[in-house]
Amino acid sequence: MKSLRILTSAIASMLLASSAFADSSAFELTLNQPEFSPSEPIELHVAGTPGQFGFMLFDTVTGPVQITPDLTIDLGISANFFLLPLTIPATGAVTLPCGMDCALASLIESVGGSVSAQAVSLDPVTAELCTSNLVTMNVDSSFAYCSTCDECKGGVVELTLRYMGDSPALVEVYKEKEGQGGDETYFLGTVQPMESFTFVGVDDDQKLDKNTAIAVDGVEVNEIHTSCSKPIGPGTVFGDFRVLSAISKDNGPVCPVAPPGSVTDCSEGKPIQLEFTYTGNDCSASDNDQSSDKATCSGDPAGAASVHVLVFGKDGLIFDGDVALGGTFWADPTLFGQDKFPSNVDVEISDDQGNLLQALTFHASCSQPLAVGDVFGAIQLKTFIPKP
Repeated sequence: MKSLRILTSAIASMLLASSAFADSSAFELTLNQPEFSPSEPIELHVAGTPGQFGFMLFDTVTGPVQITPDLTIDLGISANFFLLPLTIPATGAVTLPCGMDCALASLIESVGGSVSAQAVSLDPVTAELCTSNLVTMNVDSSFAYCSTCDECKGGVVELTLRYMGDSPALVEVYKEKEGQGGDETYFLGTVQPMESFTFVGVDDDQKLDKNTAIAVDGVEVNEIHTSCSKPIGPGTVFGDFRVLSAISKDNGPVCPVAPPGSVTDCSEGKPIQLEFTYTGNDCSASDNDQSSDKATCSGDPAGAASVHVLVFGKDGLIFDGDVALGGTFWADPTLFGQDKFPSNVDVEISDDQGNLLQALTFHASCSQPLAVGDVFGAIQLKTFIPKP
């Protein structure tokens, strides 16, 4: 309880230091958590008075906690919590997207599979804390597509799609050359908005035809190329339909496509988010085009099955979490209240006892080359999202 009061006191001090109060209205939270799909974030909508300043509290332990006789927060603050400052814009609401990588999803899953969120603001007249309603996100590793996958090969034998239209529709999926109502109809049924459905090939080789058509209410609206010659992995969008999973004949589950807005290098500007894979390699694995004084490496994690990774710059942390061998993680300054990626990035990789295994630095202002595939010791750059 003492630590909770210290935390609350700290929040109150930060709130009092801000002049961005509009009135004492409490925040209202709405959670949009669709069923799993890569690159489709869980969204938390925060509504309040324009200009209202406060904090989002996220925690993995739920239940009401009495901070003072007059204040109860429905969050059991544990070691697994963090704060996110926010100010309500002129529209009266802000959306906070939460993208899941394997490290974050696995961490949440390991402590119970849920995260509670609540907003806290300060009444500018009485100086009392106001708390919002509580929402709970239920998360497992499927939200980050942590399962084994490979490139599409040999043609697609199974697809799962989500219908993202605004109203229920009669959906038919069929081999295009056979036409609607033909012998090779893969799926026919009424689908609700955001509902998912699965279909498989019907030929002897079990593959879908390379040209698979989708009709909505009797009108053909999309053609999906399923020979593996074009992107078909989870996250691919065809009009009102999003691929949730794809299975190819030769390689099984197909890996997700790159997130929307991602690029391969600095050609579109400086990064705002970078995704890395932890490989467990020593410094000899480094393979990048940065000068030796910008990209440095020392130490060797020696293929450790699980490590703790810290990524930070001069303004503080941009990632802090446990990562499994072969797992991925996002370095994202926006999750830590920062609006830009640090130019000089430090990475510390430690074991579960806190012993430093490897220390890395690299440059991310794009004055040095930075591209998907670059290797810095035990981490490899997987996804590059530039700042808008």
